[in-house]
Amino acid sequence: MPQNIPFERIVIWGLRKRYHTHRHIHKAFYDNAIALGYKAIWVEDEPSQTHHIKAGDLVIASEVFGKMVPKKKTFEDYNIPIKDGVYYCLHGFQAIFSDRLKKDRWISLQVYTDEAGKSSERWGPVTFFDKPTRTLYQPWGTNILAHKFSKPTWNKHKTIFWVGSVWNNASNQGNINVIAKFEKEVTRIGLRFYAVRFVPEWANKLFVRYSRLAPAIAGEWQVDKNYLPCRMFKNISFGHVGFSNVRKFDEILGKYAVTGTVEEMTKKVLALSKDEYLALASNQQNIIKSYTYKQSIENIIRAFGMINKKIK
Repeated sequence: MPQNIPFERIVIWGLRKRYHTHRHIHKAFYDNAIALGYKAIWVEDEPSQTHHIKAGDLVIASEVFGKMVPKKKTFEDYNIPIKDGVYYCLHGFQAIFSDRLKKDRWISLQVYTDEAGKSSERWGPVTFFDKPTRTLYQPWGTNILAHKFSKPTWNKHKTIFWVGSVWNNASNQGNINVIAKFEKEVTRIGLRFYAVRFVPEWANKLFVRYSRLAPAIAGEWQVDKNYLPCRMFKNISFGHVGFSNVRKFDEILGKYAVTGTVEEMTKKVLALSKDEYLALASNQQNIIKSYTYKQSIENIIRAFGMINKKIK
């Protein structure tokens, strides 16, 4: 177990049995905590599981809702217990819950966007901690630890797999329009596009590595907010060149970034020779080694240290 940490155990709370796209994030926290040597358990968001949480635990929990996850409307809807000696890292929780916690015992975890707090302390290009609100902003990154990144790959065939959702909502936050534009572009030049959903992580990696290209196309809302899709980090760790229409990746990847319009990026990546492609993929991998769940967990521990004098 890692030394000099303030927690005896990490508890991943919720989405153990119920499906939601955020379940992949909980699984990544759990798998990587175990791989890094932490004591960790993962339990469902149910009253029968409250006995698992004990003093000395770090609880990582997310408030999301969907077909299998009811939306919480009152404090009584929360099953997660509030106990002395427990630290809480909460994503998307309402004030009706967090206001009942001691201020030195919880932080808010948010994915990075340009809306990161103005008083935030900068820990990296897209990692910030806002001490007044106890909010840690960071991208989800890749679920693969750096020493397990796949060897860069290059495929000459004409098939492209998009693993994940093609969607939209009433607020027009989805990617359906830009994915349609990408599909039209690659079809025009003779490639085949297939969207795949609801596959396990091992199959996700398999589909991506087999693909001719591995884009991380974001919808207009995400582009405007500089929301960083975890698909970009994953695809790079799987061995492909990552490219995205989210311009913030320029700041992360520097001269190895490939951003722009769908047409510009597709043309640029397809123009690379095999050697150029493999070299670019390798250079991108070297950079995103800092965007794994190892770094995410270390950032959470550091954030608690900022608000709690007992943690150094």
